[in-house]
Amino acid sequence: MSAVDALWTLYCQQPREVHDAFRIRLAQSETSEPRILTSEEVKALTLQRGHEIKVGRAKLIAHETVMQEMEQMLATYAD
Repeated sequence: MSAVDALWTLYCQQPREVHDAFRIRLAQSETSEPRILTSEEVKALTLQRGHEIKVGRAKLIAHETVMQEMEQMLATYAD
């Protein structure tokens, strides 16, 4: 089995939300400009993230960490 066949098999076994998120990431990686997501895509990604947190595959980010990152990001816009 080739690497492509193995990846395809793994992809086919995933739920629709994972397919959607994968396609979005793939499309973004192929363009030089950031892609603007539709509200449906944002909702799908949000629901997927919530599911991953609920089942323990992802962790929440501490509020303080998020706020620090936001402040750093906003500071770069002021420059």
